[in-house]
Amino acid sequence: MSIVKVIPIIKISLSISMKILLTLVIMLLVVDSAGAQEIMIAPGRNVSTVSFLGQGPVDPVEVEAFMDEIMVKQMEEKHIVGAAVSVVKNGKVVFAKGYGYADLENKIPVVAEKTLFKIGSVTKLFTWTAVMQLVEQGKLDLDADINTYLDFRIQDTYPQPITLKHLMTHTAGFEDQHVDMVAWKEEDLAPQREWLVSHIPARVRPPGEAPAYSNYGAALAGYIVARVSGESYSQYVQEYILNPLGMKNTTAYWPTPPELHEHESLGYRYEDGTFKLFPSFFSQVDLYPAGIVRATVTDMARFMIAHLQGGFYGDAAAEVRILEEATARQMHRTLYTPDSRILGNAYGFFEFNDNGQRVIGHSGEGEPMHSLLLLLPDQNLGVFVVYNSDGAGALVNQHLGFQRAFFDHYYPAPTFQPIQPPADFAAQADGFVGIYRWTRSSSTTMEKYTTQLFAPTVEVKNPGNGTLFMTTPYGNMQLVEIDPLYFQQVDGQFHFVFRQDSQGHISYMFTDMIPQFAFEKEQWYETVGFNMPLLLVSLLMFLSMLAVASIHAIRNRRTKGEKSFRWHGDQTACQLIVWISALNLLFVTGTFVWGPWVMFGIPLAYKILMGLGVLSALLTVGALIYVVMAWKNHYWSLAFRSYYTLVNIAAFAFVWFLNYWNLLGWRY
Repeated sequence: MSIVKVIPIIKISLSISMKILLTLVIMLLVVDSAGAQEIMIAPGRNVSTVSFLGQGPVDPVEVEAFMDEIMVKQMEEKHIVGAAVSVVKNGKVVFAKGYGYADLENKIPVVAEKTLFKIGSVTKLFTWTAVMQLVEQGKLDLDADINTYLDFRIQDTYPQPITLKHLMTHTAGFEDQHVDMVAWKEEDLAPQREWLVSHIPARVRPPGEAPAYSNYGAALAGYIVARVSGESYSQYVQEYILNPLGMKNTTAYWPTPPELHEHESLGYRYEDGTFKLFPSFFSQVDLYPAGIVRATVTDMARFMIAHLQGGFYGDAAAEVRILEEATARQMHRTLYTPDSRILGNAYGFFEFNDNGQRVIGHSGEGEPMHSLLLLLPDQNLGVFVVYNSDGAGALVNQHLGFQRAFFDHYYPAPTFQPIQPPADFAAQADGFVGIYRWTRSSSTTMEKYTTQLFAPTVEVKNPGNGTLFMTTPYGNMQLVEIDPLYFQQVDGQFHFVFRQDSQGHISYMFTDMIPQFAFEKEQWYETVGFNMPLLLVSLLMFLSMLAVASIHAIRNRRTKGEKSFRWHGDQTACQLIVWISALNLLFVTGTFVWGPWVMFGIPLAYKILMGLGVLSALLTVGALIYVVMAWKNHYWSLAFRSYYTLVNIAAFAFVWFLNYWNLLGWRY
């Protein structure tokens, strides 16, 4: 069952927490890199490919030779148990094949025609197709306020309403949330509709301002499909898309029907040199439209053919139409782009243009499985690949992994001519310098610290040669300005557009490399470079205070025989800062233990711990009074007074840190 991109959050959060703990021990500043993605290079080829370069996959024998080599190589390098791929062209299946095992222990191989995989967020393409079917029938208006179709209300934060077009392009302006997305036990799931109503994310930017990939937006669209059609989402997709296309080995229902369950691939993770089964848990019913479908690659070939053939699918068994031709073509056109000079988002598809070819597609994570669907409308070509193991994440990133190897093989990149930077740009370059984080984040909940402070970032630097130098999760890039605020990669195909705010400062960066996201420029106080030293120094001060208190206690017991120590000065002032230090360290420890698992809900123990954070903050305010008294009344020695003041400053800074990152109080 799809859990809609949840495990990456768990892994990132755990990695963050472990690194923070390690930093406290060894006093090294560590920046999380869990979101980094790897550029895969296509292997060299000796098969008969020369005559097919630029023509695409036209010869089944050659396609199989290429796929065999690349799939075996990728599966070995990324520790993948099983995978499958299908290629369609001109309305026919050119190639479909399974690799490895669907069940490693029982040695059950992957069979292209039979083995079902979780396709994760590629499910959204079925959701958007369903929306367009209802638009054809006059039951939905893409430009209407979505509240028109809901039986609860999305808040009117901005004058502009959210429309289905905004949902399809991920520009509704929602923040991203993960609390309660999944459950360990089925009985802990919320009833249908209840999760959507109780987890409405805040609207943090006006609709249409910037893309920020949203599972909640897709879930809303699926709920609207169910409301308007009078059927459940799963029933609608099964009845009006899967069944007409003859996708007999695909399901939108949960649990998987018994006749298909026996052919469903297991999921794997590679740990300590061995493959282990991925843990099972459950997604909220309301999130089905974001990632519920399980399918074979040959069934996905039918779906791709239908879209490439203008909504029509025909074979020896039947001829069907799931969309009118004009509607299907409309879905493939650009619906949103922040700037007409860069790629954007179509009607649910993303523009993944590559090596001079127009490409639309979508990737998916049905943990631990990863998938990628690519359509080349001008070539009447479609490709779908899916892997059943956690290590395949980097392989389905657009423009990288599988896509990079496929396009470099079949549609080699044109030669890039050197671009000369404009003579006057060097003086302007510093205005672009800074850290940029992606827009898919939380702003009003406790998840802010994981989705902003530790989000994938891009750093823009000024090398002083009239260009911009960027370090990104995708590798380093050098950019040259073509027009004001519009840049091109010096030796590559990607473009970047910067946007200024009303004061003329850079606020956003957009790139056609990942059109479903934008990047916001961080202020200095939002960066890892500021926050991590602040946090680590504060925690070290708290640890030192506990150490000092322990030393005093031991010394007092040895010299005076007392069971409890006494300070040489105001005892209350010192005891107060000791309690503050202990509470703060306890809070951090609890956040390390429970924080990464909030997608399963907030346990009572963590809610109580949040109360300790509030108590510590209140005590910190009181402790500041004792700082003044300590200096006024000359408590202790000058050295200890200074040390006491520094610990209090650290406590005050820690309160700011908790409040800014929504960790102060019960903000979830």
